Amino acid sequence: MEKLKNSVLFRLKALNPSASINSTHASFIQDRLQHVFKSFHTPTHPPYAQMIKRAIMELKEESGSTEEAISEFIRREYEDLPLAHGTVLNVHLRKLCLDGILVCKETGRYVLLVDCDNEKDNPNQRRKRNGLHIE
Repeated sequence: MEKLKNSVLFRLKALNPSASINSTHASFIQDRLQHVFKSFHTPTHPPYAQMIKRAIMELKEESGSTEEAISEFIRREYEDLPLAHGTVLNVHLRKLCLDGILVCKETGRYVLLVDCDNEKDNPNQRRKRNGLHIE
């Protein structure tokens, strides 16, 4: 948020270089930015892929874990989840299946396809999708 405020102040100053911007102006801009971007913050939880892998490994269900069980585990273990957690989780589960990290069985249960320990052994190995590195 600080970088955004500084950028706004810089651009404001550039519009009229002879005008001075005092602390009242800066304070007003800070208040307005916080009002406009109420939820503008970095989440404190790890990426969804990491949370999903941990949930499946720690739930240790032989036939795999349901989306509901994974969601409940994530809600219990992590704070600061988005309001649309269920939708975000569903999107990430499908993405992990497409990337070959998870498999969704016919029963709707998810299992890890690759051993997560092997990924830790070779940190330089990355999957590539659409030109982006995905870990």
